[in-house]
Amino acid sequence: MSVKLPPQDENALAIAIQDGVPLCAHPFDELGRRLELPSSDVLGQLRTWSREGKLREISAVLEGSLLGYDSALCAAAVPEQELPHVTEVVNAHPTVTHNYLREHAYNLWFTIAVPRTMGLDETLARLETRAGARFFPARRTRTFKVGVNFDLLTGENSTSAQAPPETAPVDLSARDERLFRTLQTPLPLVARPFAALAEGAECTEGELLTFARLHLGGAIRRYVATFRQQRLGVRGNAMVVWHVPDEKLEEAGRRLADAPQVSHCYARQPLPDFPYTLYSMVHGPNEARCRDLVDRLAALVGTDDCAVLATTRELKKCRLRYFLPELERWWTESPMVHTA
Repeated sequence: MSVKLPPQDENALAIAIQDGVPLCAHPFDELGRRLELPSSDVLGQLRTWSREGKLREISAVLEGSLLGYDSALCAAAVPEQELPHVTEVVNAHPTVTHNYLREHAYNLWFTIAVPRTMGLDETLARLETRAGARFFPARRTRTFKVGVNFDLLTGENSTSAQAPPETAPVDLSARDERLFRTLQTPLPLVARPFAALAEGAECTEGELLTFARLHLGGAIRRYVATFRQQRLGVRGNAMVVWHVPDEKLEEAGRRLADAPQVSHCYARQPLPDFPYTLYSMVHGPNEARCRDLVDRLAALVGTDDCAVLATTRELKKCRLRYFLPELERWWTESPMVHTA
């Protein structure tokens, strides 16, 4: 059954599931209780969003640094005639999750995460060999905020600062990997969704939920819904990068992260001919709204020395999956490259 809730109730549900889905046997009943909605309406609205292509999925967002993975945002300056080939090569990598064309000499930007045993530098060298392009990794040096929560009524993001906690890496068993892999699987839109997930994980519903609660706030950063933002009317987004002196980076990052319209805020290593070390993402109904926001953010950061890299095309976007067998196959089939 599909349902279309009144706008205010629909928005309240959207905000709630982007904030966190309850880790219990009947999560949609619990959401209904919190929002004073019938559980059948909650589940029906989720199915409506899914059918409309608005709801991407509900699943765990994992913290790769605690699972033995290294990651980076990578940039490349790719001539227009070479973009189709380079894009095909980059997008074929199993753990490239976001890939965008942006308005800058560095026009291609993608995120990638790989097990430390494979090595990020070696992986990028193999990608470069296949693509015939040079990729520059901007590694994170500090995370100030990670969080997206779109308001359906305004088309804007609004989140509080929420950097991942500093906890110890997880010592993983084969069972742990299997359960993390299961929790990455999109949650079925049925009355007892975790029971349905557990059927394919060689465990019980109770075991899966206990494991999820144990790691929530650590290796499991959040358990949330993600939407296809353009389907919600959020058609503008930009990566805004700031040139901030090292001694002011911490304070500037914290101030920027406090802005509710900022969804992501990181300190990163500078790139060649690109001195910016503070990165932020802003979203809005259109590009003009995003650019207007930058002037207000400059006052928080304490500098107007920034660059606005508007998105011109989304080339790939998906949730990052860890412990993928496809990654091993990609590695085996890629040529060995000796990096310095």
